[in-house]
Amino acid sequence: MTKDVAEGESGEVRTALASSDVAPGPSGATPELDSLVATLRENAEPSIADAAAQASAAWRRPPRIRVTGRARTGKSTLIRALALMSARETAPVDEPGVPDPDLGGDLVLYVLSGTPQSADHRVLAGLPPERVLVVLNKADTIGTRWSDAVAAAEQYGHDLRLPVLPVAAELAAHTRDGVPADADLRTLRRHRDRAGTAFTLSPELFTAATVGADTADRAAVLERWGLHGVAVAAIALRHEPDLGPRPMLQILHAASGIDAVHLHLHRRYERLADRRGGELIDELTRLAARAVRTGDRSRDRIEDYLASPEAHRLGLRAGQAHPDLAHLAAGYSATPPTDPDEALTRARRWRAVAGGDLSASARRAALRVHHGYVQLWEQLTHAGL
Repeated sequence: MTKDVAEGESGEVRTALASSDVAPGPSGATPELDSLVATLRENAEPSIADAAAQASAAWRRPPRIRVTGRARTGKSTLIRALALMSARETAPVDEPGVPDPDLGGDLVLYVLSGTPQSADHRVLAGLPPERVLVVLNKADTIGTRWSDAVAAAEQYGHDLRLPVLPVAAELAAHTRDGVPADADLRTLRRHRDRAGTAFTLSPELFTAATVGADTADRAAVLERWGLHGVAVAAIALRHEPDLGPRPMLQILHAASGIDAVHLHLHRRYERLADRRGGELIDELTRLAARAVRTGDRSRDRIEDYLASPEAHRLGLRAGQAHPDLAHLAAGYSATPPTDPDEALTRARRWRAVAGGDLSASARRAALRVHHGYVQLWEQLTHAGL
């Protein structure tokens, strides 16, 4: 398979993550930041210019991802299914006599393959929830239908107090390798009337010699697509015998559950990028204070940038990504309002939030959002004149 199109059950066509990872990256182009760094390089004291360049680079740095879990949960397969080429797989968290692996970094992808054990509870309890995404791999082996895996993931999530996503990473990885061969589909078509029966409950039943003379063909299909893939494909062919390789690939990809993991991982990337935007603004604010003693115009240039729409946009998104405020921002579209009245309404709401019972960091974040919407209101008001 080319690592591109996968059609979900809703019919929405998604683009899979590229093999180079999706970095959190800037939320939109930042020409004013690029211009600031270039200007400081040419005119500012080297320590100020270097610090600004380092702050910009830290914001743009790809995420550091750790993939961990107990032994034999399918961590390597999940990395391949997601094409996270720069992710680092850790040692198992349940290796006897060995300390827990280093889980420092930006995101932790925690892999289960069944009921959470004491090692899972211990490790996950020590990680900030906003840095963790938990997946229940080998979901196709839980119960007899996908709904059993969904129910199990919900129960595990309740026990862990973290969302858990079911996935069949092996099938998802197979869909990256290529489309089903015509010979595979011919083999499955011969047995489509057995779809949904005990025929696909186990590898032994699927490859039993009593079923027919094509035992070797069935074994080859099973090797390439796994039992879950075979069961899904057989049911699809029972309903639509003329399905071709490309539509079948899309069905198998959707049946793996990998799209939901892609989506949640992408959202974590976005929130990480937004939080880093806040760290960038904080660092530039500190640099502006340091630049008072340099005798050049570095402070003015940095403060001009901090007052720009670009910086206010970064601050707004950073404030909304604060862990204590993210639930308040969830109801807003990622697209900024184009109506000045709506921008002003949001500014007032976030001012009220900032006046509530919040931690100091959450209050600063709420004020950032407030100031971002005030600045947007001013822009929209002037644009309408």
